[in-house]
Amino acid sequence: MLRTLLLAVLVLAAAPAAAESCDDISAKCTAPLPTGITMAYLEIGPANGPTVVLVHGLTDSLRSWSPAMRALHRIDPRLHILAVDQRGHGDSSMPDGADCPAHPETCFRMADFAADLAAFLKAKKIAKASFAGHSLGSFVVQELALSHPELVERAVLVATATRLTTLAPIPGAPPEEPLVGPWRKALEANGIRYPDGAWSLTPRDADPSAAATIAGAWDADPVADQSIVLGIAPETAHVRLGTWIGATRGILAADTTDRLATLKVPTLVLWGCQDSLFLAADQDRLKAALRRASPRLAIFWKQYGTKPLPPSGAQVDDIGHNVQWDAPDQVAADIDSFLRQGKPTTDRVSFDPETRQIVVKRGEAEEMRLRP
Repeated sequence: MLRTLLLAVLVLAAAPAAAESCDDISAKCTAPLPTGITMAYLEIGPANGPTVVLVHGLTDSLRSWSPAMRALHRIDPRLHILAVDQRGHGDSSMPDGADCPAHPETCFRMADFAADLAAFLKAKKIAKASFAGHSLGSFVVQELALSHPELVERAVLVATATRLTTLAPIPGAPPEEPLVGPWRKALEANGIRYPDGAWSLTPRDADPSAAATIAGAWDADPVADQSIVLGIAPETAHVRLGTWIGATRGILAADTTDRLATLKVPTLVLWGCQDSLFLAADQDRLKAALRRASPRLAIFWKQYGTKPLPPSGAQVDDIGHNVQWDAPDQVAADIDSFLRQGKPTTDRVSFDPETRQIVVKRGEAEEMRLRP
């Protein structure tokens, strides 16, 4: 989903209390956390401005948010914006528990990811922030909002659900088999024990052409700027297999269907109509769960795109799972509107496959105010 997205140096907002200069993707800053992780991050905007933290998806990195991060900073330079690499992803360290290699799922629970974010806020001396999470990141933000609502001003969930239902299990195989199966077989054929022997290895160790495979399947996106696709894929191929295994098991174990009734944080959901991971039926379950939250809580669900997922189950000609890749400017506008006004824009956003342009129609959003 990206060709060469070298995030050129973002221009820091001029403000008397400017944030530390951690805005170059080639020179991320790091923060050691008491959870055992050293977290890599980018930072832009005045440190005394309203804080928003951007959280990426499975086997991804903060690079996934870089176009939307730049757009958000451009729209609202007063914001203090941070994008993080989650544990085991990007330039953040792997968890160091002794049982992690043999039982990766015990080190990549949603609670573990959320604990990292809570510790990161404390390390940065930030009392409270808004969070925007994509895919796996959206489940982490859900967990943080449910477990530590005192830390979350507002939550934006991009490509989310109450649980992941589309990763079809293979009988008798580990739950992550649909993703890592060929790599597992290649490693085992070379005498490497699974999963502990694979913990520190990467897909490239099993298949030198893993980046091309990932770009063509796992990271495929016909709508996004292809510089994003081709930039993400090589990074993804370097993600440790311990992360692929543990984080996949972690998200498959997550289910907030009942817990969302206790939600106390204003929440915005953004969903692409051709999302091949979180389907329309998943959105129906999500809306039903969110409607059980407090009737006084502001909750919005907004659709991007107009064409339904085709029978093939693959995104073809409209906005899909990677909403912030496909329409970064519009996602940034909705985040900013939600932070400022408590609701998203009323713009309807879709993709025109003939012109290969994002189309914005003012006041025509397919949007649902779920609460109040």
